[in-house]
Amino acid sequence: MSLNNVLRTATMEDLKKVTLFMLNNYARRNHETLTFFYDNGIIDDSSIEEVLEESVFRQARQYYKAITRKGRPYTIWADHIGKPEYLAYALKKNKFSKKEIKQIPFDHGESAEIFPQYYGRENLLSILREELLNPKSLPKFECYYDPHPVCEC
Repeated sequence: MSLNNVLRTATMEDLKKVTLFMLNNYARRNHETLTFFYDNGIIDDSSIEEVLEESVFRQARQYYKAITRKGRPYTIWADHIGKPEYLAYALKKNKFSKKEIKQIPFDHGESAEIFPQYYGRENLLSILREELLNPKSLPKFECYYDPHPVCEC
């Protein structure tokens, strides 16, 4: 196994551990390394998108568990989750059984067939890949911050 293959494997295994909500944070912390690996062909679009797709499916499954949990006194509708595009992508890729789909609470006359049309994002994986390779910087606050607002220490 070549060094490039070892680096690719290690990078992809590390990326698999990252939740999509922490993707930008991970990208900022590892920007130089990811950019170097990408620019030198160690990692490529398909290897990154394959891992990101697994993450989308994992997040969609977590959403499914949250919205179908029994015993809640209120309904969490499918379009009221944090990122409905992840659930839409998983539905489009048939990652839920027919029995599971029947349990998903859709509103607005939606269904498992229509939901991806409304909430799906064209090229979701390439959008996430771009976010990984080009992370957003943290906002800069230009105001006075007092760590001890009550005391004068």
